[in-house]
Amino acid sequence: MARFTARVLGLSVCLTALISFTTVQAEPFFVTVYGRTYKVNLRFPPNERYASNPKEALRALPADLAGGPGFRPSHEEVLAEVEARAWIARNQLADELATSPILPEWQSIGVDVAAAEPEITGSVATRVAQAREPKMQILHDRYRALNLIAQELRRSMDLPVQTPEAGFSAPKLSPGIQVSYRDLKFDPMAAYDGFLHVKAAFRSGDIRLLARVTHYPLVITHKAKLKIRNREQLMAAKDAILSPRLRELVAKSTFETLFVRDKGMMLGDGAVWITPGKSGFGLGAVAFE
Repeated sequence: MARFTARVLGLSVCLTALISFTTVQAEPFFVTVYGRTYKVNLRFPPNERYASNPKEALRALPADLAGGPGFRPSHEEVLAEVEARAWIARNQLADELATSPILPEWQSIGVDVAAAEPEITGSVATRVAQAREPKMQILHDRYRALNLIAQELRRSMDLPVQTPEAGFSAPKLSPGIQVSYRDLKFDPMAAYDGFLHVKAAFRSGDIRLLARVTHYPLVITHKAKLKIRNREQLMAAKDAILSPRLRELVAKSTFETLFVRDKGMMLGDGAVWITPGKSGFGLGAVAFE
């Protein structure tokens, strides 16, 4: 199957020469992230395919990443900012992969797409498929650059270097916050994780990402209560749910100041609720003016 996927992607045998399993490291240099400047010593993981050195890879960072929030953020806040952007890029990349024109070609002849995914992302990593999948290339490069910065930040904070499976590093929650959630039989770390996922999804402005963190039925209140029961209905309501007002409200919310009760976590004056479910915390209710 590897030979077949290489042929479909237009790869030649020279692809092997572009794949290296030796750690590539750049000379230390300075980079400004979310208003703070760091001396970084970036390196590609030894098992990552690459077509440039780590410093060159950072050219794909979002242009506005250096801008500060108007206050001096802590290192934890800087890391959370980078991880949120990386989560957005990673999931948008996954969505692009799922809708790639390559997939119908493979599915029509019974190719296991999940097994073949590394061949697609591998070709993007080496930029071989750039002409055919330009949007996927941009997202891949952005995610890789953000992930490199996140790894360096975690290393400097004595945290596990690898990206957490959930996409966000565990925070240091105050004892008071932990008690308030445990009194309601909630796992405070799971609640924090759900909050960050919903916040990142709203931030992206991408309804596909919001669909990943939504509990159905999603309760909508606007004069009367309605229920959105599936992804298709959510897509149809994207302009209302991702309105500038709601996105700004969620963006300004902080976990430490949320009101929490048995229903879940309330953002604003009840405009958005993040509620518990079988798969963790997710978007459970939205109210419009």
